[in-house]
Amino acid sequence: MVKERHILRQILVEWKEFGIPRDLIRRDISIKPNRGVVTIITGARMSGKTYLMFQTMMDLMRSGIDERTIFYINFEDERIDPRPEFLTELLPAIREEFGVGDKIYLFLDEIHRIPGWERWLRRNLLKDIYFVISGSSSELMPDQISSVLGGRTKTHIVYPLSFREFLRFRKVDVEEHIEFSMRKHDVMRLLEEYMLYGGFPEITLRGSPYEKIGRLQEYFAAIMYRDIVRRHNIDKPEVLEVLLKLLADTTLFSASKMEKTMRSIGYRASKATILKYKSYAEKAYFIYQLEIISPKIKDRLQYPRKIYFIDTGLRRAICKSWALSKSRMFENLVFLTLLRTKRLLENIGYWRDHEGREVDIVIEQNLKVKALYQISYEPMEEETIKREEKALVKAMKQLGIKKGYIVTWDTQTQKTVNGKRIVYIPLWKILLEV
Repeated sequence: MVKERHILRQILVEWKEFGIPRDLIRRDISIKPNRGVVTIITGARMSGKTYLMFQTMMDLMRSGIDERTIFYINFEDERIDPRPEFLTELLPAIREEFGVGDKIYLFLDEIHRIPGWERWLRRNLLKDIYFVISGSSSELMPDQISSVLGGRTKTHIVYPLSFREFLRFRKVDVEEHIEFSMRKHDVMRLLEEYMLYGGFPEITLRGSPYEKIGRLQEYFAAIMYRDIVRRHNIDKPEVLEVLLKLLADTTLFSASKMEKTMRSIGYRASKATILKYKSYAEKAYFIYQLEIISPKIKDRLQYPRKIYFIDTGLRRAICKSWALSKSRMFENLVFLTLLRTKRLLENIGYWRDHEGREVDIVIEQNLKVKALYQISYEPMEEETIKREEKALVKAMKQLGIKKGYIVTWDTQTQKTVNGKRIVYIPLWKILLEV
């Protein structure tokens, strides 16, 4: 125990000397820790969870909280072994080294690496300690830990930068009426960059495309090995890597088809293994899958899933056909935009009929469809316009919706087709007005 306490004291002293970075760029998320409730910050690795912790510390100090009562520790520090003793000794180390009173604010990064962390939190939850924890694993979601912590949690999911945050990082102010602004050209240029290279904070501030892609590929390796391979003890990481790269070039996922594809390029993996690895990638917030929206459970289980990635730049950086089409990246970006605004009890899926007509994104709540989004990067050709509108109208009639949306790059209009209202809306408008 003496060894663990000594290491913790050393790490905490270093943190106090280093302090909170003063060059923070504010995110649009605000967090207020509460006594008796564990505040959870979760999301993909490198999406800004730690900096959101720092932002929260700054807010606390601005509100009058004494900086001496605020402590931060990252459990991915190489000096910390994944053993319960490092949690058992944490509070004694703080009291012994800093002589603080009962009331402290404790920020714990990647705490889920330590076995028994949930029980330790519960044991200390009723003390005068304000806990903020973070981690890049869906194991921190309320449905995973509510049984242990008795529902005394509040979860914030952190995504890579929204487009408005992206512009703030690039020091670009956006006027209310951007469509009439002289700056629209600059905004559209940055929107294309945002789509091509994504919204991870560090990537946003990097210079050349070569640097961005190289760093994104490093992100991929870090997520794959730290959040999937190491966490789930995968003994054949090369199979996982191939699967994830194939998923980056996939629109509709079927385990049977993926098994055949992998076998054709020399990798053997059963359907069960493929499904298991895919679920691990979901738990790491690396990918998302949408199932078909249908009243029939059989359809929901049997139809292929649509695959989206947490970041368009990351998807592009690992895609085996590197020049991933803009239309596919555009669709992924629209999905991420809607995902950020997803409310409690809402479900996102897609619609398809037996004739192959499809609507890309359906928002559903309590088994009732609320909104339909067709996604068309450049609906210029008449045949494309008719195909997209026909599928949307068919879905509106079947699902009882009066209005549907077609999201485009920069087309803005409205029309009525067969008694149904169709609104063409440009992506920048959704991104800036959400």
